[in-house]
Amino acid sequence: MAKQTGLFQFTGKLDNVIGYRRNGSYFVRTMPVTVKQTAATRQASRNFGIASRKAKLIRQAITPQLEINCDGSLVNRLNKVLITAGKDQWKHLEGFRFNKHTGIDKFFWLQPVMQNGTLKIPAQTLSPQGAITHLEITVMTTRISFVERRIIKQHSTTIKVDLNAPFNGAELNASVPGKGTLLVVLQVTAWKGTDPVGDRRFMAADILFVAPPATKKEAAKRKQHIPDVRKVLPYRPAKTPGSPVVRTANKWQRE
Repeated sequence: MAKQTGLFQFTGKLDNVIGYRRNGSYFVRTMPVTVKQTAATRQASRNFGIASRKAKLIRQAITPQLEINCDGSLVNRLNKVLITAGKDQWKHLEGFRFNKHTGIDKFFWLQPVMQNGTLKIPAQTLSPQGAITHLEITVMTTRISFVERRIIKQHSTTIKVDLNAPFNGAELNASVPGKGTLLVVLQVTAWKGTDPVGDRRFMAADILFVAPPATKKEAAKRKQHIPDVRKVLPYRPAKTPGSPVVRTANKWQRE
């Protein structure tokens, strides 16, 4: 490690030299001739790349729809969930907060559930939120193909809830048919009269539900349950004038 003392100081790679900044001073070091990687480090590098690409797609799909300002830790937090979860990464995504300071449990003590493409929020007594008069509730549903690395389809539904009136529950459409992974995000923002409250303590956006695409084995299993109408429906030949058709014990025949 050598300290840079010249007039032009730099960071980054220059030929086989790397410049970097530490504690306000600039230093240089030479690049190693070879970098040894074990099988474990190569696998970890691949896993990190896969998780990072998936996380980027999720952010590209969800954050443009949000009305909250996500903090700078979003990238690392989302990457960490996907990397550490392994094969069960989709289940670990459920409950992820885009706003790390507040979750939807701040507003609902009975949590929403997904049933047949509908997000159902149970009837309950909503907690008073100071001078806040309304809650704006938005369910955002997204289909993402991580294989094709693209957002397939999106849909959102929004309602407003008056905190001065009884809350009798709500049912919000969260159905987006098609292939790919399904993500359902619920966003809750607080309003005071006709203006939104710009306080992150009263803004939440959580991933509530994730459904990965069906595997080939699951798709084949569903296909086996589709009945063959040719085997279910009996054979009924067309009748011709003067030649009625009758049914015997084993087959259809003409009189």
